Amino acid sequence: MRPLSEARAPGAVILAAGLGRRLGGRPKAALHIGGESLLERLAQALREAGVAQPRVVLGPYRETLLPLALRAGLDPLLHERDEPSLIDSQRLAVQAHRRLLPAQPLWLLLGDLTALGAEDLQRLREAWAQRPPGIEALVPTVAGQRGHPVLLSAAALTAVDEQPPGQGVRHWLAAHPGQVCFLDVPGPGPVQDLDTEAALQALRRDCHPRFVGWP
Repeated sequence: MRPLSEARAPGAVILAAGLGRRLGGRPKAALHIGGESLLERLAQALREAGVAQPRVVLGPYRETLLPLALRAGLDPLLHERDEPSLIDSQRLAVQAHRRLLPAQPLWLLLGDLTALGAEDLQRLREAWAQRPPGIEALVPTVAGQRGHPVLLSAAALTAVDEQPPGQGVRHWLAAHPGQVCFLDVPGPGPVQDLDTEAALQALRRDCHPRFVGWP
């Protein structure tokens, strides 16, 4: 096993092409906490964990999210579909990564994670470096709840990409349980997301007096 300092960091793609319907049709990744968008916060955490060039999948709300992505130094992957599904975004991310960095593993993470930090990512990277033979995917869990990012080997990415249309990462994970490690980690970083108005209000309480919202 190579020391972590010598191991090549995974690539990373943030999935930020959701419609945000449960939050009134808002681009969740554009949410600002104390003057910084979630996209910028996630990009910074990924760089601190060793990712040289993170990428982001964008779909709707491109006019809002693309300037934020470029400001954060993220390479954009743009959907042609007006309402892409999560599986559509996963497949686009996997195909781009395989084309650009075919030998490297990949972190896939949602763009609405509000508490994920570099320390969470470093913990996952260390666990990946120490994984037993035959493990091709690492999924963080907090008190039994699945989280992000999901880390996939080059072999797993090939297998995901070769699935029939309409099947994504979860389908491959479910079909290959012996190749998946579910790693229990401290929270809330891998599981705290922004799906509902209640989650937004809780975030505002936790972050007070910093501004939390869409400028």
